[in-house]
Amino acid sequence: MADSEAPLRTAAQWDPERLGVHPAPGPDEAVDLPLTEYLARPHDETLRQRLARTAATNGASFVLLVGRSASGKSRALYEAVAAFLPDWPLVHPADADELTAWAEASSIAPRTVLWLDEAQRYLNGAPGERAARALGRLLDQVAPLAVVGTMWPEHLRRLTESPRGGGDESPHTRSLLTGRHAVITVPDTLSGDSAAVTAAAARDPRLAAAVRAAGPGNRVLQHLTGGPELVRRWEMGPDQWFTAPEHAVLTAAVDVRRLGHVSAVPARLLMEAAAGFMDSTARATAGKEWFPAAISALTAAAGGPAALIAERYARDVGDPDSYRPDDYLEQHVRRVRAHRAPPAGFWTGAAHARTADDLYALGGAAERRRRYGCAAALYENAAARGHSRARAAWAVLRETTDGRAAAEETAAADPLAWAALAVAREAGADRTVAYDAYRRAAESGDVWAWPAMARIREAEGDPAAADAVAARAAAAGQTLAWRTLGRMRAADGPSAAAAFEQAVTAGDGWGHIGLAQVSERAGDLAGAVEHAARAADAGVTEGWPHLVRLHWLLGDHRAALEAATGGADAGNPEGWSQLARLRQGAGDTGGAAAAHREAVALGVGAAWRELALLADAEGDGTAAEEAAAQAARTGDPEAWTALAEARSERGQADGAAHAAAEAARAGDAEAWITLARHRERAGNAAGAELAADLAADRGAPAAWAALSRMRERAGNREESRRAVLRAAALGASDAWTLLGRVREELGDPAAAERSYLRGCKAGDTEAYSALGALYLEQGRSQEACAAYRSAVDAGLPDAWEGLLSALASQAPRAASAREAARLRTTGLPAEG
Repeated sequence: MADSEAPLRTAAQWDPERLGVHPAPGPDEAVDLPLTEYLARPHDETLRQRLARTAATNGASFVLLVGRSASGKSRALYEAVAAFLPDWPLVHPADADELTAWAEASSIAPRTVLWLDEAQRYLNGAPGERAARALGRLLDQVAPLAVVGTMWPEHLRRLTESPRGGGDESPHTRSLLTGRHAVITVPDTLSGDSAAVTAAAARDPRLAAAVRAAGPGNRVLQHLTGGPELVRRWEMGPDQWFTAPEHAVLTAAVDVRRLGHVSAVPARLLMEAAAGFMDSTARATAGKEWFPAAISALTAAAGGPAALIAERYARDVGDPDSYRPDDYLEQHVRRVRAHRAPPAGFWTGAAHARTADDLYALGGAAERRRRYGCAAALYENAAARGHSRARAAWAVLRETTDGRAAAEETAAADPLAWAALAVAREAGADRTVAYDAYRRAAESGDVWAWPAMARIREAEGDPAAADAVAARAAAAGQTLAWRTLGRMRAADGPSAAAAFEQAVTAGDGWGHIGLAQVSERAGDLAGAVEHAARAADAGVTEGWPHLVRLHWLLGDHRAALEAATGGADAGNPEGWSQLARLRQGAGDTGGAAAAHREAVALGVGAAWRELALLADAEGDGTAAEEAAAQAARTGDPEAWTALAEARSERGQADGAAHAAAEAARAGDAEAWITLARHRERAGNAAGAELAADLAADRGAPAAWAALSRMRERAGNREESRRAVLRAAALGASDAWTLLGRVREELGDPAAAERSYLRGCKAGDTEAYSALGALYLEQGRSQEACAAYRSAVDAGLPDAWEGLLSALASQAPRAASAREAARLRTTGLPAEG
């Protein structure tokens, strides 16, 4: 729990270290020192503008700084909040449950800063989904309010990736992290103002030492907090700086977190997992007190940060019960071990994970690495501890390993499990058993299974049976089945209309939308208008934009205008945007602009971008930039980005550069990447590199990677290599792999292989899969197996089939094929 007085403290009254700001020890190893001088970078301007706008407009904002460890994210937030919201209390929840409790109890007052350092801790699993939902409501209901947080890029990718079948487990988390234009990227270098860095170093010996240690790489911040020294010590291996038990404990702690355990690692889990990282000699000579001795040594801060941070999750006061590795060390070891699966002892120790969500995540990691036995045990444990989706994952896995009967026994009466089995079976093109699983899901209470059953019967060519299912679904309160059939029967107007009519009869106003579409396809625009109007009358606000378009097609522009107004009154302003597009298509730019302004007034943020582009196309650059600036003030930098691209395509280099700079200030570094591409295509190599450098200063090294690929395609191998080296040095770990794919496309497999190998060395797990495919195509099956095995151990889903193909291609072919077939069912053994 946070301290009881925490809501009363401003940022300046908090201990920065408690907020996640890494201290910088002095040259004499002293740690009780003030923070080093703050060196502002380009992203600070964007951050401070966001916070200043929040205070000035009495709005609510969510700002997430995303960057690698020790890149200065927490310090940037601390400095910005202290400077621009100096008198706002800062609240620092302990975990997702506390955040949810405060939000739901209305304990967060206006003019408050909600501090979410390492935001993934608050947004993971079921507790995180509840917290994200509560946080979304809080941002809608409390103003002014500033929610600020930090996150590593890999955590952001994991939390925002599209769900793979079986339903969406985290819609509120994904919506929070992908909406509101929240993310600001933070680079991990100080490559902006070298004069300012030099001057600050002259004033502080800690900065001077960090600058010397960082060298030309400009990663001063990391050396300032001692991270690289910890990495060097770990890289020495066991029985060097760290003893074998200490090295094993550190490595195990990182692997537990790397494979899905969000919070600090419970001591029992860490002890059991660490044993698997020691060889037989180390295990025999470690002594009975090896674990407490290792913990004691690793949690001691001597000459820099502690390698392991002790925490206590039990609510009472007492000894530490959990541990997490230093952030910088953790990120490095994650990269180095990204293609490695942990030893067998790791998976048995994982049974002691803190929560059901942690067990479920570790089970998923085991399954992705094809350790099926380990995954099944973890899913079973998670289900026993109440995880809502664990039984579904367990059942689907058992269908692979133990067959249909075992899977159905596992599913029991869990509707999610039956639905997951149905989805998996349908993906395997087995409609009959898929239908039966959907039926069991529906009978267990999953009303969403009914439309799938109707869809299968329709696809089988049995419309009478599909109608019977849809009727049963409607009786159970699920009218989507009738609308599903209506869409499937679109080619047969009367049949589609009959299905949509059934939906309407069952009380589904969306059925009128379907009927409007059927009428429009039949050329009956008047009938389409009637049905769209009935949909709007039934409360389906989507009917209003349909009415705008249909009235326009009928030539009744006055009615179209009235429909746009009616939709806005009903809470759907999209009709004005629709009207703007129709007017613009008819050549009425003034009318289009007026409609976009109406949409803007109703809160359609994207309309500012359209206004900007419209004005720019008409030659009114001033009005275009005013519209783009207004969009940025609402938190949307994409208008500036769109202007930069449009101007670049028209050859307006200066105007494009200005728009790209404004987009970057507003938080969208992608504008510089786009500009770099356009300049390269125009033959302006120097300008392209300048834009790429500016993108890198904003934490986006992908521009240099893009230049490398463009130059490769142009046949400029030397400049391509220089660009990819620059991209990799700036942290674009996938730059070599992407270049390898281009080289493969160009018919140079030897150069592609070299690129993929460099990608592997850089820690890009996709490179192993690309390398495996290249080797397999060349008939190098043993090398393909090794590369694909690394990709499987990295958890890449698509690598498994590649590995099985590579195994099956080895001699003797028959035995290899049998082995591949066996592994398809059993998965790989637990041993890494």
